Amino acid sequence: MPKIGELTLTSVDEFDFRLLIKALGKGEKGSRTLTFAEASLLLEGFAKGKATRVQMASAMMLMRVRGETTEEVAGMVAGLRHTLDTGWGTLAVDIDWPVYAGKREQLPWLLLVAKLLASQGVRVMLHGDSQALPHRRHVESCLAAVNIACCTTPQSANAALLSDNIVYVCAGDLAPVLDECRQLHQELGLRSLIQTAARCINPTNAAISLRSYFHPGLDNLHQGICEILFAKGEYHAGSVAIFKGLQGETECNPRVSTTVTVVNGQANTIVVSSLSVPTLLEGFSGAKVGQAELSSDILALLWREQQPFSVNKLTELMSRTMIEQALSSIQATLAALLLLLSRQSAAIDSINATAITAAQAVSLSQQCWANRFSTTDNPLDQWRNKEWLCAV
Repeated sequence: MPKIGELTLTSVDEFDFRLLIKALGKGEKGSRTLTFAEASLLLEGFAKGKATRVQMASAMMLMRVRGETTEEVAGMVAGLRHTLDTGWGTLAVDIDWPVYAGKREQLPWLLLVAKLLASQGVRVMLHGDSQALPHRRHVESCLAAVNIACCTTPQSANAALLSDNIVYVCAGDLAPVLDECRQLHQELGLRSLIQTAARCINPTNAAISLRSYFHPGLDNLHQGICEILFAKGEYHAGSVAIFKGLQGETECNPRVSTTVTVVNGQANTIVVSSLSVPTLLEGFSGAKVGQAELSSDILALLWREQQPFSVNKLTELMSRTMIEQALSSIQATLAALLLLLSRQSAAIDSINATAITAAQAVSLSQQCWANRFSTTDNPLDQWRNKEWLCAV
């Protein structure tokens, strides 16, 4: 049985989406994978109601059973980006921070890193889907505790960024089709490539975009997706940082060293490099016990307490090992972001800026956290003004 060849694609309104389902499902020898353009068109067609729920569910499951290709996932990312309100692309954001995994037991300490960076003028946009994995503890449930706005439109998000330099947006408010895809996932009881694609949309075209994974092999998948999207001009110039996150979330695990693969795309050039955040908690154990019951108010307590180990209200709720783990997660994640920001500064101003080392990034992250409320002696502000490196 011959395979169905590459199709002649028309507009979303005119295309017969049965042809894509046939290409995916025409038997063991007659079926084939979708091209980048076909996958993109399928997603756009579903978003516009031209591809039916049955067709989209069939396509997702056929790809799932066979195993999705990098071209297919990248095409879905492009399709998602084409459905976005153009207002999202006008927002001025420095760090695109997808938070879709949720952690099983621990609180999202990454929120305190994002809040600290925002307090120093780094503009951060977080986005996720709190309904995708209901058994996980999602970032969205903890936003109120640390006063981070959850916005639904580009206009309200812009107001939050102008006011606080930080905002959270639900995936379905970025691209409503993601809510429809999630409903299909829940009806079928299976995952699909859409859940990977949602993490990769970088709706504001931020210069730094984060990607986390948990299962082996997904790092290579994410790298391949980035390379395709940069090569096809779907991604604007910038850097995508890919790393194995704590329980899959975009937060570094301080108990191991974290290798970050950085895919940098500029005009007609893609450069892949890496950086590493060292282990901050050697031989550490016991922090998981009792964390599932912690209130999100713990985040606010940890944020405002300068001496967390001697504060009765905090130590009554958290053991010393829990506090150590939380602070180390914050410092490791902040160190990774500082390394990325310093690389970006060095790339922009190669004469006056120098990228910091991993050891310097860890030291700077610890100092930034300790001095997060200082208006006159903040190490991050000194680093941005080139003063801190002179003192190292």
